[in-house]
Amino acid sequence: MRKILIDINHPAHVHYFKNFIKIMEKKGYRFTVVNRDSEMINRLLDFYNIEHIVRNPRPSKKGTVASLLNLAKMIGYCIKASLKFKPDIYLGFGSSACAITSFLFRKPCILIDDTEHNAMNHKLYKPFCSVVLTPFYFKKDLGKKQLRFNAYVEQLYLHSRYFSPNSEVLSELGLKPKEYALIRYITYDAHHDLAAQPLPEDYKKAVAISLSNKLRIILSHESKNCDKDYLPFISKFSPEKMHDVEAGAKFLISEGATMASEAFVLGVPYVYINPLRVGNVDYQNENYPQRAQQGFTQDNVDSEIKLIAQSSIDSDAARRDLERHTIDPTAMLVWFVEKYPDSVQIMRENPDIYTSESLQIF
Repeated sequence: MRKILIDINHPAHVHYFKNFIKIMEKKGYRFTVVNRDSEMINRLLDFYNIEHIVRNPRPSKKGTVASLLNLAKMIGYCIKASLKFKPDIYLGFGSSACAITSFLFRKPCILIDDTEHNAMNHKLYKPFCSVVLTPFYFKKDLGKKQLRFNAYVEQLYLHSRYFSPNSEVLSELGLKPKEYALIRYITYDAHHDLAAQPLPEDYKKAVAISLSNKLRIILSHESKNCDKDYLPFISKFSPEKMHDVEAGAKFLISEGATMASEAFVLGVPYVYINPLRVGNVDYQNENYPQRAQQGFTQDNVDSEIKLIAQSSIDSDAARRDLERHTIDPTAMLVWFVEKYPDSVQIMRENPDIYTSESLQIF
């Protein structure tokens, strides 16, 4: 029986691993989860009945020094959990703390990553992890430890095997499918956001106000103290209902790449308005421009929003079509961990093993 330690540093990471944890627990695996102290992360882990150890929150100060001090604290929590739990294997999403701790205990570490612009993190974890699993659209070459799989990371939790939109969520929020737009604004407080120059706040407010004249706006804002002009658009609902709300939207405007790609996987058109370029959004924009747009200047964003707002996409058909050309990444991860370390060599020697034609092995 294997024991697995997972490090969680973002709400999306809860979704990445929740199905994997439940499947592997039924197979007799045991888990300990160490997570960043975040209200949303804690609520999601509690909602999915995943036991977890709460570690330090994200530092209030930005900068490399603050990030490194924070990493040292993260490693400390992972070491403490390891001494008690004695894991056989470590797992995380781009987690340097996980990789470094696994190296100290001489245990394997499997990481997933799809964030090209997090260069410092790549330098920190590459020497210590065992393997990095990246989706096909990931542009960066991470060297000999990297293995690619043919799926979107968001399909770890939004693949139709695991997620079906709940229409009752929309009803209780007074929403009707395709009669509202979802907007996601972020705080740019992660280390990889330091170089970003976001669109002016006044412009972002104007976008929400202008669109509200045409259809209902649901705003998701990372800041707990966002501008009062946003208040009419904020609808309070528990975080585990977000994907139901997202699936029913006519379109999404997002500064967050994760939510943008979530919308794409669900067949919902989006406009990504974060100046940081990411591989999944670039790929979607290049290959599915009718469903995925990205804008970096005010004039550009205005035209992209107008284009997406006029689209009439059959979300269910778009989602089914995407799944015909990709694999179920949760099933792949279950297979990979169960067969590890043999799975590494199998994937290296048989690159087609992670293509859509090889679904049957997962």
